Amino acid sequence: MLIITGIIKTSSEQELEQVKSALIKRAVKSRQDKGNIDYAFSVNIEDPTEIRLTEKWESEELLNAHLQIPDEEFSAVVGAASIESAVVVSNEVTGEKQLLNR
Repeated sequence: MLIITGIIKTSSEQELEQVKSALIKRAVKSRQDKGNIDYAFSVNIEDPTEIRLTEKWESEELLNAHLQIPDEEFSAVVGAASIESAVVVSNEVTGEKQLLNR
């Protein structure tokens, strides 16, 4: 299993608001892709200019297939956004341990 995490820092709260609808549409589409276990964007409650990304994929092969699916709207919006920094990393894991279940 792969866990993808990322931090995207926008230049302002207004800039983040401009990309929010594209991010929501991207998440909805991505959750439908084969091999996707979880896909979520969120705003950091301590920094409203920072977007957090968390994804889970069954395999690197299925993640790579997902990355090949064109999404012109998402690419255009993110490409035009004023982004100060963006870091996305992939972590391969062999299992999960549940820490809380209420």
